[in-house]
Amino acid sequence: MTLPTEQEQMAALRAAYPTPDDLVSRMYRELDAFEAVIRAAAPHWNTVQPGREWTPAQELEHAIIINEGTGRLVRLLRSDKEIRQPPQVPGEYRSGKRQAPATTIPAGDQTPEQLLERHAATRDLLAVAAPADPGRTFYHPFMGQLDALDWLRMAAYQTRHHRQAVERGLAALSGSKDMR
Repeated sequence: MTLPTEQEQMAALRAAYPTPDDLVSRMYRELDAFEAVIRAAAPHWNTVQPGREWTPAQELEHAIIINEGTGRLVRLLRSDKEIRQPPQVPGEYRSGKRQAPATTIPAGDQTPEQLLERHAATRDLLAVAAPADPGRTFYHPFMGQLDALDWLRMAAYQTRHHRQAVERGLAALSGSKDMR
Protein backbone atom coordinates (compact mmCIF):
# COMPACT_ATOMS: atom_id res chain seq x y z
CA MET A 1 0.00 0.00 0.00
CA THR A 2 1.40 3.35 -1.06
CA LEU A 3 0.49 6.16 1.30
CA PRO A 4 -0.24 9.62 -0.12
CA THR A 5 2.54 12.16 0.22
CA GLU A 6 2.26 15.20 2.47
CA GLN A 7 1.74 17.30 -0.65
CA GLU A 8 -1.09 15.04 -1.91
CA GLN A 9 -2.76 15.05 1.51
CA MET A 10 -2.50 18.83 1.75
CA ALA A 11 -3.89 19.28 -1.77
CA ALA A 12 -6.90 17.12 -0.82
CA LEU A 13 -7.51 19.13 2.37
CA ARG A 14 -7.28 22.43 0.50
CA ALA A 15 -9.71 21.15 -2.14
CA ALA A 16 -12.14 19.96 0.55
CA TYR A 17 -11.98 23.24 2.48
CA PRO A 18 -10.99 25.81 -0.17
CA THR A 19 -11.48 29.15 1.62
CA PRO A 20 -11.36 30.37 5.21
CA ASP A 21 -15.07 31.30 5.08
CA ASP A 22 -16.06 27.91 3.65
CA LEU A 23 -14.00 26.24 6.35
CA VAL A 24 -15.74 28.20 9.15
CA SER A 25 -19.17 27.29 7.82
CA ARG A 26 -18.30 23.63 7.45
CA MET A 27 -16.52 23.58 10.82
CA TYR A 28 -19.70 24.73 12.58
CA ARG A 29 -21.71 21.98 10.86
CA GLU A 30 -19.09 19.39 11.74
CA LEU A 31 -18.88 20.48 15.36
CA ASP A 32 -22.68 20.28 15.61
CA ALA A 33 -22.68 16.77 14.13
CA PHE A 34 -19.87 15.75 16.48
CA GLU A 35 -21.90 16.97 19.46
CA ALA A 36 -24.86 14.89 18.28
CA VAL A 37 -22.65 11.81 18.09
CA ILE A 38 -21.41 12.34 21.66
CA ARG A 39 -25.04 12.31 22.76
CA ALA A 40 -25.93 9.28 20.60
CA ALA A 41 -22.94 7.28 21.86
CA ALA A 42 -24.11 7.12 25.50
CA PRO A 43 -25.72 3.63 25.28
CA HIS A 44 -22.46 2.10 23.97
CA TRP A 45 -20.07 4.55 25.69
CA ASN A 46 -17.59 1.97 27.02
CA THR A 47 -18.01 -0.78 24.41
CA VAL A 48 -15.12 -1.34 22.00
CA GLN A 49 -16.40 -0.59 18.51
CA PRO A 50 -16.28 -3.40 15.94
CA GLY A 51 -13.15 -3.10 13.81
CA ARG A 52 -11.70 -0.41 16.08
CA GLU A 53 -9.41 -0.48 19.10
CA TRP A 54 -11.27 2.16 21.07
CA THR A 55 -14.67 2.68 22.66
CA PRO A 56 -16.80 5.66 21.60
CA ALA A 57 -15.68 7.37 24.83
CA GLN A 58 -12.04 6.99 23.81
CA GLU A 59 -12.50 7.89 20.14
CA LEU A 60 -14.47 11.03 20.95
CA GLU A 61 -12.07 12.09 23.70
CA HIS A 62 -9.12 11.62 21.33
CA ALA A 63 -10.73 13.95 18.77
CA ILE A 64 -11.44 16.52 21.48
CA ILE A 65 -7.84 16.36 22.75
CA ILE A 66 -6.64 17.12 19.23
CA ASN A 67 -9.17 19.93 18.82
CA GLU A 68 -8.18 21.49 22.14
CA GLY A 69 -4.51 21.49 21.11
CA THR A 70 -5.29 22.73 17.62
CA GLY A 71 -7.41 25.54 19.00
CA ARG A 72 -4.60 26.73 21.26
CA LEU A 73 -2.09 26.40 18.43
CA VAL A 74 -4.25 28.35 15.98
CA ARG A 75 -4.60 31.13 18.55
CA LEU A 76 -0.77 31.23 18.86
CA LEU A 77 -0.25 31.19 15.08
CA ARG A 78 -2.70 34.08 14.65
CA SER A 79 -0.90 36.14 17.33
CA ASP A 80 2.43 37.92 17.19
CA LYS A 81 3.94 35.73 19.93
CA GLU A 82 7.14 33.80 19.33
CA ILE A 83 6.64 30.26 18.00
CA ARG A 84 8.94 27.60 19.41
CA GLN A 85 9.03 24.67 17.03
CA PRO A 86 8.85 21.13 18.45
CA PRO A 87 11.34 18.46 17.39
CA GLN A 88 10.39 17.38 13.88
CA VAL A 89 9.64 13.73 14.59
CA PRO A 90 7.50 12.12 11.88
CA GLY A 91 4.31 10.37 12.94
CA GLU A 92 4.06 6.60 12.97
CA TYR A 93 1.92 4.41 10.74
CA ARG A 94 0.70 0.88 11.43
CA SER A 95 -1.03 -1.09 8.70
CA GLY A 96 -1.39 2.11 6.69
CA LYS A 97 -3.11 3.99 9.52
CA ARG A 98 -1.77 6.97 11.41
CA GLN A 99 -1.07 6.18 15.04
CA ALA A 100 -2.14 8.64 17.71
CA PRO A 101 0.78 10.51 19.27
CA ALA A 102 1.23 9.65 22.95
CA THR A 103 -0.09 13.04 24.04
CA THR A 104 -3.42 12.35 22.30
CA ILE A 105 -4.12 8.89 23.73
CA PRO A 106 -7.45 9.11 25.57
CA ALA A 107 -8.13 7.80 29.05
CA GLY A 108 -11.74 7.03 28.13
CA ASP A 109 -12.86 7.72 31.68
CA GLN A 110 -14.99 10.81 31.05
CA THR A 111 -18.76 10.90 30.83
CA PRO A 112 -20.64 12.17 27.77
CA GLU A 113 -21.49 15.31 29.76
CA GLN A 114 -17.81 15.98 30.51
CA LEU A 115 -16.87 15.55 26.85
CA LEU A 116 -19.76 17.77 25.76
CA GLU A 117 -18.39 20.48 28.04
CA ARG A 118 -14.85 20.14 26.66
CA HIS A 119 -16.17 20.03 23.11
CA ALA A 120 -18.20 23.23 23.64
CA ALA A 121 -15.06 25.02 24.85
CA THR A 122 -13.28 24.30 21.54
CA ARG A 123 -15.97 25.79 19.26
CA ASP A 124 -14.79 29.41 19.40
CA LEU A 125 -11.18 28.33 18.98
CA LEU A 126 -11.87 26.24 15.87
CA ALA A 127 -14.62 28.14 14.07
CA VAL A 128 -12.48 31.12 13.12
CA ALA A 129 -11.46 32.55 9.77
CA ALA A 130 -7.70 32.33 9.56
CA PRO A 131 -5.95 33.66 6.46
CA ALA A 132 -3.16 31.66 4.89
CA ASP A 133 0.15 32.76 6.40
CA PRO A 134 3.13 30.66 5.28
CA GLY A 135 5.39 32.83 7.46
CA ARG A 136 3.81 31.49 10.70
CA THR A 137 3.75 27.72 10.79
CA PHE A 138 4.02 24.88 13.28
CA TYR A 139 5.17 21.33 12.65
CA HIS A 140 2.58 18.55 12.24
CA PRO A 141 3.99 15.01 12.56
CA PHE A 142 2.16 13.74 9.46
CA MET A 143 1.86 16.88 7.34
CA GLY A 144 4.97 18.97 8.01
CA GLN A 145 4.82 22.73 8.54
CA LEU A 146 1.22 24.06 8.61
CA ASP A 147 -0.11 27.56 9.08
CA ALA A 148 -3.26 28.33 11.11
CA LEU A 149 -5.58 27.84 8.13
CA ASP A 150 -4.12 24.42 7.37
CA TRP A 151 -4.28 23.40 11.04
CA LEU A 152 -7.99 24.29 10.99
CA ARG A 153 -8.43 22.25 7.82
CA MET A 154 -6.82 19.31 9.62
CA ALA A 155 -9.12 19.81 12.62
CA ALA A 156 -12.23 19.80 10.41
CA TYR A 157 -11.04 16.67 8.65
CA GLN A 158 -10.10 14.77 11.80
CA THR A 159 -13.33 15.76 13.57
CA ARG A 160 -15.30 14.42 10.61
CA HIS A 161 -13.16 11.28 10.39
CA HIS A 162 -13.62 10.36 14.05
CA ARG A 163 -17.31 11.29 14.02
CA GLN A 164 -17.91 9.00 11.08
CA ALA A 165 -15.90 6.20 12.69
CA VAL A 166 -18.04 6.42 15.83
CA GLU A 167 -21.22 6.56 13.72
CA ARG A 168 -20.18 3.34 11.96
CA GLY A 169 -19.27 1.75 15.29
CA LEU A 170 -22.58 2.70 16.86
CA ALA A 171 -24.49 1.40 13.83
CA ALA A 172 -22.68 -1.93 14.11
CA LEU A 173 -23.22 -2.12 17.87
CA SER A 174 -26.93 -1.37 17.52
CA GLY A 175 -27.36 -3.75 14.59
CA SER A 176 -28.41 -1.10 12.08
CA LYS A 177 -26.72 -0.42 8.75
CA ASP A 178 -26.02 3.26 9.24
CA MET A 179 -26.54 6.05 11.80
CA ARG A 180 -27.23 8.70 9.13
